[in-house]
Amino acid sequence: MGKLRWRLVGIVFSSVVAVFAIMNLLLIFCLRTYNNDQADQMTQIIRENDGTVPQLEDFDKKLVKKQIFGGNYIEFNEESAFRTRYFCVTVNSDKQILSVDMDHIAAVDEKKAVRMTKIALFVKKEVGNVGNYRFRKEYSKGKVTDIIFLDCKENQEFYQLVVTLTVSVSILLTMLITIIFIIASKRVVRPFEVNSQRQKQFITDASHELKTPLSIISANAEVLQYKGEQNEWLQNIVDQTKRMGKLINQLLVLAKLDEVQEKNDRQDVNMKELVEKVVEPFDEVLERKNVKLVTELEDNLQIRVNREQMEQLITILMDNAAKYVSEGGEIIWKLAKVHRGISFSVTNTTAQENVDTKHLFDRFYRNDSSRSSKTGGHGIGLSIAKKIVDAHKGNITAKAEGKTVTFSGVIQG
Repeated sequence: MGKLRWRLVGIVFSSVVAVFAIMNLLLIFCLRTYNNDQADQMTQIIRENDGTVPQLEDFDKKLVKKQIFGGNYIEFNEESAFRTRYFCVTVNSDKQILSVDMDHIAAVDEKKAVRMTKIALFVKKEVGNVGNYRFRKEYSKGKVTDIIFLDCKENQEFYQLVVTLTVSVSILLTMLITIIFIIASKRVVRPFEVNSQRQKQFITDASHELKTPLSIISANAEVLQYKGEQNEWLQNIVDQTKRMGKLINQLLVLAKLDEVQEKNDRQDVNMKELVEKVVEPFDEVLERKNVKLVTELEDNLQIRVNREQMEQLITILMDNAAKYVSEGGEIIWKLAKVHRGISFSVTNTTAQENVDTKHLFDRFYRNDSSRSSKTGGHGIGLSIAKKIVDAHKGNITAKAEGKTVTFSGVIQG
């Protein structure tokens, strides 16, 4: 149940990170848009006033009262003409620099201005950024004639400060929320943990309690058969007690597989030899149905796994294929080496076309209840197979194509 707790913690942590990440990205986008639009308006003012920032009394306020997010976002006041830092560059039709007006900036020398102009000319957009400077190009007959560079260093520093503070606060809040949830999750998961333990204990106790009377019934029925009592009712008793015994064993296996798997119960296993050993007893069943068994198994497939569970997995998959393979059909087993594991697949032909495989690994699910009663299935075997594969950090899927069903997956050692 510790897995459930840490899974919940992981979900909460991922959700919080995702929320803060989206908020930060939105904030960064809005601030960037705000800064760029503000700078673009100022360069527009400079362009429309012959390369200068006008005094307030000479300035038509209508030019700057543009709206963003429902309000004015640029203020033009008495200080604007004095605190705005910019320079203008004039170029000819061949993009040769004719003059550089640097009367309104001290932080840039002519050499740097020339270098920035070349970068701006290389950019095909009318407006853009070169370092901490926002530029705007002025065109005449499709050719660039002037470029205005506006110093946005103060705005950029403020923007970076806000972003840094926001990201830092987001990280701290994420850590705080995660720590609080880790502490609280123990109490949240506790009821589920108790119920799960009770359920497992009930299954184990009930299974052991049922085993004894079933064994007695089965033994008595076999004694009656031995004494010559042969009828269909007695045979039904024998068959159903065997079926119930198998169900009890499967429930015990499921309860055991739900526990945390220890790695120290694993050993090196030759999967090719194990598959050949497990499928051999099915020869008689397949012969009665005139089924062909094909094995395509690579050599030297050594992997460190729980041998008992691997034997169970192969038995379940082979038993399932043998039950539902069509008369005169075919079963194909494949094993191959893959990165850090072994891939497997079991394909069998079916009488039914396009079998529904969506819920085959669900506990107690049976695709065809009438058919399952004939074959003695309970809908547990494949869920056990999935548990075994999951315990070995692998995956298993079922796929139906026409009149074939394939169970395939990967097991990691």
